[in-house]
Amino acid sequence: MKIHGVHWEDICVNTAIPELRVCPDPMQVFMFSAVTWNRHRIHYSKDAALCEGLPDVVVQRALIGDFLARMLTDWVGDSAELHRLAWKVIRSAVPGRDIVCRGRIQDKTVRGGKKHLVCELTVSNENGETIACGEAEVVFHADHALG
Repeated sequence: MKIHGVHWEDICVNTAIPELRVCPDPMQVFMFSAVTWNRHRIHYSKDAALCEGLPDVVVQRALIGDFLARMLTDWVGDSAELHRLAWKVIRSAVPGRDIVCRGRIQDKTVRGGKKHLVCELTVSNENGETIACGEAEVVFHADHALG
């Protein structure tokens, strides 16, 4: 079975997941707030962000999670699904600056006839400073699980 060119047998603990590099712009951040009904002004008003001690308008925690989910689902394609995703933001990200999502296989197991990957995740800014860290579990579909 292949996962975007990767065979299950070739996936080892510590294998890197292809990174996702994004540069959210202020309009994307504003629109994400609009569609998620997030009215916190720090996501669209620089003055509000500065009043709260932030460097500028900041990228939403949920949008950072969306980027992590996109990295994982782009990698596994139709062979598996994202079963669990958890992350913690530890530093603000600002629009107009690169965000780099990375992952690494932390655990590889077969349970209940399905193949599971536990992935360690990090998000960093263009200076290499950690923005967020987390963990995800990817589960292969039953028809692919023992292939």
